[in-house]
Amino acid sequence: MRKIKKKKKPIVSLKVKLMIGLIVLVCGGVFGFFVSPWGKPVIAFAQKAYDVTCDKAHLVLDQVLVSGHIRTNQSDINSTLSLTQGMPIFDIDLEESRAKLLKLPWVKKVTVERHLPSTVFIQIEEKKPIAVWQNKKRYFPLDEDGKPIQDDKTVLGNLLLVVGQDAPKHTPALIRLLDEYKEIAVKVRSAVRVGGRRWNLILNDAEAGTEIYLPETGIGTALARLQQLNEEGQILKRDLKVIDLRLPDRLIVRTQKGGAS
Repeated sequence: MRKIKKKKKPIVSLKVKLMIGLIVLVCGGVFGFFVSPWGKPVIAFAQKAYDVTCDKAHLVLDQVLVSGHIRTNQSDINSTLSLTQGMPIFDIDLEESRAKLLKLPWVKKVTVERHLPSTVFIQIEEKKPIAVWQNKKRYFPLDEDGKPIQDDKTVLGNLLLVVGQDAPKHTPALIRLLDEYKEIAVKVRSAVRVGGRRWNLILNDAEAGTEIYLPETGIGTALARLQQLNEEGQILKRDLKVIDLRLPDRLIVRTQKGGAS
């Protein structure tokens, strides 16, 4: 029988062992020095030398330039970043600054750049409001995705007012449909979600205007029908309280005095 030779274990050379030992020794010595009473003054001296060098080279923050902001206040940007004039410009963490700015309500995208010797440049792209959501007596703008913007102080009276717990996520689709029927869209002041299933549109006056009852499905078809009725008989100019479009084969209207037909 042939004897099976055992594989020899690799022998770590003396040079490698010495190298590893030297690295451990140096790292331990450096660490020990900096945590010792003598290390703190050295660190303080190095920091001071760094600050003086930056100052003499004029590599200190002199100004923060911001572009693209309309509803984001400069004061909010300053307080968010906590930058101070005269600080070493290389102390500013650009990625951290960007992450902080993205938490501001209106900021959608942002870039932060260091322009040597002394300027930080911030380019902001803000969210575009498409409607205002009324929720528990507070008013929040909605962005293009139907997400509430956490700002209930800014007044946006020229936008569609939507009401209902689930209104935000359904608002972009409604607005896209209304954009196809401009003559109707310009008259719509508010839209109310009914039972989490469908919309009522309110024309001309958000509180006392004509109500349009839309169906649960086929909203585009109902709006096309309303537009045709308006072109043929100027129905939107009549003194009506309700125009009910929920049934595809029937039109129910109610006058301001309460009569239905």
